[in-house]
Amino acid sequence: MVQASNELILGLELNRDYAQMTYFHQSVKEPLTVSRTAGEDDYLLPMGLRMDAAGEWHLWDADVQTEEEAVDRFRIFGIYEKIENGTKLQDQEIVYEPEELLAIYIRTCMNFLKLLAQNAEVKVMVTVRDLTKRWSTVLTGALQKLGIDRKQIFMQDYLSSFYYYTVNQKKELWYHDVALIECVDETILGYILHIDHSTRPAVARAELVVSQKMDASVRGEMDDEAWNEERDRLFFELLKKLFERRVVSVSYLIGSYFNKSWAVQSIKFLCFKRHAYQGKNLYSKGACYAAMERSGLIADRGILFGGRDMIRVNLAMEMRIRGKEELYPLVNAGINWYEAHHTCEFIPDGENELRLTSRPITGGEPVLHILRLSGLPKRPNRATRLRMTVYFTAADCCVVEIEDLGFGELCRTSGLTWKREIHF
Repeated sequence: MVQASNELILGLELNRDYAQMTYFHQSVKEPLTVSRTAGEDDYLLPMGLRMDAAGEWHLWDADVQTEEEAVDRFRIFGIYEKIENGTKLQDQEIVYEPEELLAIYIRTCMNFLKLLAQNAEVKVMVTVRDLTKRWSTVLTGALQKLGIDRKQIFMQDYLSSFYYYTVNQKKELWYHDVALIECVDETILGYILHIDHSTRPAVARAELVVSQKMDASVRGEMDDEAWNEERDRLFFELLKKLFERRVVSVSYLIGSYFNKSWAVQSIKFLCFKRHAYQGKNLYSKGACYAAMERSGLIADRGILFGGRDMIRVNLAMEMRIRGKEELYPLVNAGINWYEAHHTCEFIPDGENELRLTSRPITGGEPVLHILRLSGLPKRPNRATRLRMTVYFTAADCCVVEIEDLGFGELCRTSGLTWKREIHF
C-alpha cells in the first residue's frame, strides 16, 4: 500500500539513445512517466542538449537549426555514449566535465516537473543497463551538483528495475515466473524472473535465458516478405525455449521492435493462456517503485532480490560498547554495492589493529579480517580518535579507509591514513 508523502520520488532511466523519467508525488495515485507532449505517450527524452542564444538549456534531438533561428551557443548529442566511452564533451571551444554536463541534462529533464520539485524533498533512483564503478561515480557527482543529498541518491541496473516493476503489479501476475523480452543491438533477449517462495525471506532472481540475433548476417539476401516470415519463425523458436519447462504468468515486451506486422505466429503463441504487455517505460517505473520502497512508501513484502550487484555478506566490527564486547554493524547484506557506504568515528583502547568480521547471507562461519594500523603514534591510552569509511567497488570487494584524527589539542593528528581492500 502506497502511503502519502510530500517527497518527489524520481525513477530515471538512462541509455545511449534516450532517457525516461517516472515520478511519484502525493498529488498522484500511482507513478507517472513524464511526456514531452502533454496528453501523449511521448516518453523518450533525447540524449542531447543545446544552449540557445539566450543562454537557456533545452533537450535536443539533433534536429537541424533553421536559418531564421538565432545560433545556439552549445550543442551536443549522444551524451550517455560519450560519457561511457570517455569522449570529450565539447562543442567548438566549450568543454564540460561529465558530472557537470550530466547535471545540466538531468536538471533540464526535471524542468518538466519544476512546480512539484520546488516544494518537495527530491529522491532519485537512476537505472542503467550495466552499472559500472565509473557510472556510479559520475551519477553521484552529477546529482549532488543538483543539491540532492547523497543519502537520497540510489542506483540500480535494468534487471533490478524489472524486478521492482513486476512485484508492484497485481500479485496474480507474478505468482509464477515472469518473462521480459527486448531487442538490443538487433538481438532479441529473453529474461526470466523467478521468485523462490520456499525460503524466508523469499529470494527473487532474474537471468538471461535465451538470445537470438536479428541482424543483416541472419537476414542475408532475403526480401522483406521472406525476412518477416523468417524472423517470425526465429522469434517463435526463442519463445518456446524461454517458456520450456516453466509456468510463465506474464510477459513484458520492451520497445517498438515487436509488432503484428511480422510477429504473427509468435505473438499468438506469446499470448496463448498468458498475459502479455508491451510498453516503453518499464525500467523507469521500476526505478521509481524501488525509490519509493527505499523511502518507506511501500511496505516490505518479504522478498530479497538477488541481483548481480547485491552484497552477499554482513560486515561488522568487533567493538567495546559501554564496556561490553559487541559486533558493530557496518554494512548489511541484501543491498547493492553502490549504495553501501558507512562512516564512523571511534576511540581505540590500546589496540593498534581493527577486527572486522564478514558472514555470508546464506549462513556459515564468520570470517575474520584484521586491519593493522602500522605506524600509529604512541599516545596515552584512549587519546586517539580514528575515522573509518567503508564502501564497495564491486559486489565482492570492500574498501576500508582509516584516518588518524588525533585527539583535539591534546594530540594533533599525524595525518596518517590506512587503506585495505577486502575480497569476499
